[in-house]
Amino acid sequence: MSDEDFVAAGANNNPPNHTPGKHRGPRFSWTPAYEATFFRSLCDSVRLGLREGSTFKQEAWDRAIQALIDRHSAYAHKTHLINKSDNARKKFRLWRGLREDPEFLYDQTTRTVTATDDAWKRHIEVARSPPFPTAPPGPANHFTHHRRSPSPGL
Repeated sequence: MSDEDFVAAGANNNPPNHTPGKHRGPRFSWTPAYEATFFRSLCDSVRLGLREGSTFKQEAWDRAIQALIDRHSAYAHKTHLINKSDNARKKFRLWRGLREDPEFLYDQTTRTVTATDDAWKRHIEVARSPPFPTAPPGPANHFTHHRRSPSPGL
């Protein structure tokens, strides 16, 4: 969604009308300033106790939406915020995995993670491997080893 779309929302601070359908609404383009406001709002919500386990309460999302509107006149849907939060969580887990791996070193000056080529190759191979082992190809009926129980009434 472009800045012009936000201006088109009008003075009442409501987003422009969109045709309902299976889509989540217009695309929302994140800027570094939007991200900073969003994550600052989520941190404030954590301090206010608006988080249950690993999810945020509705009020936390509402506060983040309002912070984006107040500071940037940017109208994001809750789904945009949830996706941004989920993707940031995934990236953090990947980064933390590198930081905790003894084969990788973090340089605070350059803010980069370094390792040998072999360590990177091993890391990439593990990242590409499926989370569960795949089953070897088998017969068309995978349950041939089970005895079939008679159907009731036959």
